[in-house]
Amino acid sequence: MKKGVVLGFCLLLLLGSGAFALEKAAGGGILVGGTFQGGDVPGASGDTWTFDRTSFGGFGFFSLSQYVEFNIAFMYKTGEATVTYQGQTYSAPSDSVPQPTVALGFGAYGKYPIPISDRFVFFPTGGVDFELNFEEYWWNDLWIRGGAGIDFFFSDTFFLRGHVIYGAAVPLGGDLDPKVGHGFLAKAGLGFMF
Repeated sequence: MKKGVVLGFCLLLLLGSGAFALEKAAGGGILVGGTFQGGDVPGASGDTWTFDRTSFGGFGFFSLSQYVEFNIAFMYKTGEATVTYQGQTYSAPSDSVPQPTVALGFGAYGKYPIPISDRFVFFPTGGVDFELNFEEYWWNDLWIRGGAGIDFFFSDTFFLRGHVIYGAAVPLGGDLDPKVGHGFLAKAGLGFMF
């Protein structure tokens, strides 16, 4: 009992001293990404397909500390598919390709800020995103990504944030039996610290 009280008191002292001071931030902006994915044609031994996708959209972010960021994104996705049949590669007919779709993304990232100057902060970052697609023939993706970003401060609280990340897309569901894909995502937005 006494140890718990002493530990609780020490924790209160640390919190009161600012050792765990939080730097809260929120903002939003635009994004663009590319995904390269493929798989085997169902029921056709040795035949494969690829689906190169492009994403455009907007995102919002918020953080409760300088080391963790959460985001939500709204994206429009379209793609171009090819099929390799008996060693020959063909563009897939448009009616056999998943049609353009919209998607929601939810992510959590860790980052480590490295101040370069009073106005610039560089940060390596890594985390996960889940993308939920709304077209029935698309599959959802669980992304594991890493990369880097930079904050440029216009004032003590107003900043421009940009980052580029790359990673692996683990497919979840889908009728086409997709394999693990890969791709990039670039974001740029404005934010406020409070």
